[in-house]
Amino acid sequence: MGLLLVLRPPQPRPKSLRRATRAQRREHRRTDAEEWETAQRRGWLLDVEVEKLLLLANNAEDSRLLILGQLDPWSDTVLDRHDLPRLEADVDRLEAVAGDDAQRELVAAMRKLLMSWRAEPDLMLHCYGD
Repeated sequence: MGLLLVLRPPQPRPKSLRRATRAQRREHRRTDAEEWETAQRRGWLLDVEVEKLLLLANNAEDSRLLILGQLDPWSDTVLDRHDLPRLEADVDRLEAVAGDDAQRELVAAMRKLLMSWRAEPDLMLHCYGD
């Protein structure tokens, strides 16, 4: 089970593909795949194992995490630029309680994603849960 964190431009309201032709559906999936590849190449994508994140969040006392403590790993959430300082504070708390190399790697990857977000002010952080 994973939580996918992706920096993306603001997305228009999704259109229903219910009445789309096969060619339109294929094109839609192709453009999504290209966007994910580009995001991964730029360092805008982080796939987090929920169990690792929950263990780390529990060690940091979930209730003290302003953003990460409220994320539901089974649903989708979009965070905007105003959430960045609180999210950085959450990552600082996680860093303070990281007990092993795997947890420190997760915190470093999250910090890198947040630094990319700070450099790209027009993006939003999309969190896709399982």
